Amino acid sequence: MVEDWQTLLSGPYIPHGHCYLWQPGLVWLHLLSDGLIALAYFMIAGSLVYFVQRRPDVPFKPLFWLFSAFIMACGATHLLSVWTLWFPTYWVSGGIKAITAVVSLFTALELVPRLPLALALPNATQLLDLNQALQEEIVDRKQAEADLRAAETEVRQLNRTLEDRVQRRTTQLEMANQQIEALLAQERRDRKALQAAKDNLQDSAERLNLALSAAQMGTWDWHLDTNSQIWSPQTERILGFAPGTATHTAETWAARVHPDDLPAMAVLIERAIANQAEFTGQYRVCWPDDSWHWVSAYGRVVEIKDGCSQRMVGVMQDITAAKRAELSLRASETRFRGVFEQAAVGMARLNLQGQWIQVNQKLCDTLGYQPEDLIHQPFQSITYEADQAQDEHYFQQMVSGEQTSCQFEKRYLRSDGSPVWALVTVSVESNAADGITGLIAIVEDIEDRKAVQEELVHRADELAHTNLMLAHTTALLERRNAELDQFAYVASHDLKAPLRAIANLADWIGEDLEGQIPAENCHQLELLRNRVQRMEGLINGLLEYSRVGRRQRSIVAVDLNLLLANVVDSLGPTAEFEVTIAPDLPTLYSHKTPLGQVFANLINNAIKHHHCDRGTVSVTWQDRGAWLEFAIADDGPGIAPQYHDKIFTIFQTLRARDDFESTGIGLAVVKKIVEAEGGRVWLTSNLDQGTIFYFTWPFHKTPPAAE
Repeated sequence: MVEDWQTLLSGPYIPHGHCYLWQPGLVWLHLLSDGLIALAYFMIAGSLVYFVQRRPDVPFKPLFWLFSAFIMACGATHLLSVWTLWFPTYWVSGGIKAITAVVSLFTALELVPRLPLALALPNATQLLDLNQALQEEIVDRKQAEADLRAAETEVRQLNRTLEDRVQRRTTQLEMANQQIEALLAQERRDRKALQAAKDNLQDSAERLNLALSAAQMGTWDWHLDTNSQIWSPQTERILGFAPGTATHTAETWAARVHPDDLPAMAVLIERAIANQAEFTGQYRVCWPDDSWHWVSAYGRVVEIKDGCSQRMVGVMQDITAAKRAELSLRASETRFRGVFEQAAVGMARLNLQGQWIQVNQKLCDTLGYQPEDLIHQPFQSITYEADQAQDEHYFQQMVSGEQTSCQFEKRYLRSDGSPVWALVTVSVESNAADGITGLIAIVEDIEDRKAVQEELVHRADELAHTNLMLAHTTALLERRNAELDQFAYVASHDLKAPLRAIANLADWIGEDLEGQIPAENCHQLELLRNRVQRMEGLINGLLEYSRVGRRQRSIVAVDLNLLLANVVDSLGPTAEFEVTIAPDLPTLYSHKTPLGQVFANLINNAIKHHHCDRGTVSVTWQDRGAWLEFAIADDGPGIAPQYHDKIFTIFQTLRARDDFESTGIGLAVVKKIVEAEGGRVWLTSNLDQGTIFYFTWPFHKTPPAAE
């Protein structure tokens, strides 16, 4: 970085003075010329800036700023020409010239389109002509204003004359208007009085009709002397007639009344006429669709002559809905009484003082009392003492309306004094008029359930004790595993140390006696080295085999494409071996290191046990739902079927170790890793037909926490 800055500031160049051979006259000539030019440029730029700052109305102000920047940059280039006489900073000088070029080009581009606008600006002569024309226009305007003021004076005089005349005429008209208004006011008062009387009468009629309509009541008027009747349209509807289609007679009414109700109503009407009083009754009427409707009727004698009733008026109302609701309520009460008495659980009703007012037989059987022993007694009298505070708390909440229902467990005292566990469900009885009127309690015997719960609690305690023992055992196993890991590490280290010494001794002997020992002894030394390497590989394999399934590894997202690429790269097969991997391998959540070990061992075995110096290994996969099935195929010598199970046994090899160096642990490690993940491993092969190793691996598409 420092060297780059030094190259930028000086570089491998010579000062410009060398070009002038450092002749004083020539150097001073260029120095003074460039210096004075730079000073002139800076003064011009400063003058332009001062001018623009002092004249805010100057047009094309950005263009002045660009000229100032352009002139300042030109001065900087001349100033740098003086500098480079002694210091060869040509890169800086060239950069300033480049900036000057950009600013000058931008200034020229901005100047060209503004030339027409600058040429369009008026010159001094034009401005003087415009000023003179403006002065003449001002003089004309002042003259016009003077004429206008004179005309306004004349108009004001005429207005005063007209206002005097209008004032006199207005006074005369006001007197005439006052007389007319007095007459109109009297007429309005008379009309208001008449309208008020009409409105009162109409309001009374409307209120009556509104009240009758709101109550869905019909009116009737019966002139007894002429036996004629008048029904309202609502009365006709109540009796099942369309308005205006019925004959208003007693016979028409009687034809609609239920035969069982007609005699009683006839007696009520005759008694009211005879006693010159009123009557009230309910009866049923039949509509044309053969449906029966309940009607409530009221009548009163309103006109009497010579001691005889002359006129009776009344109202009637359709009460079918209310009557049906009443009958339904009675039926519901009957059903409730039946359910209450025959319920398979204890049921009771209590008043707001907490006293039993109704109990069923099941409750009496559960508690061992007779109904008369409980009625009018407080529920606390047979409540177990330890549960009375809880009962009182729930009772106060229900009575105060804080809760409408609750459920809790409590103990009652039987008639023999023994406690019995019960599940109590309490709800409030209420209505819109009186609010809360009482409580309904359902009492269920849970003595057997409580015994089972106690047994479950006992079992839970035993299970907790067992879990504690398991936790202790697990901790002990973890400590033993840690000790085993430590032992395996120490053992492998202590075993490898003498092996390395033996290998070094063999190398030293070979080097010291090179060319002096017979070929047979050289072969024996080579065998010794191979045995040492085999022993070291065996120790490493045993250490890895012992750790499989005992090390805690985190589950991470594994990109199989990247994993296999890294595995093949770490194995470093020769150029003669081609390893092909199926495209679009999925990403799964798993233990990354064990899966990489399985791939590395199987691919390495395919390369190492190949019978030729060249070959092909391919890796393919299939989605089996919850599992991924992988296949590692090679075109090697193959394995006879009788050895398919043997090769997964630790220390087992198909060829003598002196012929081919192998520990016999790799496939055993593969089998142990795969089975630790819950999968399985197998192969298909025949002699001279290559080998395909298969294994399955859990396919988790999401992290375990998400699952």
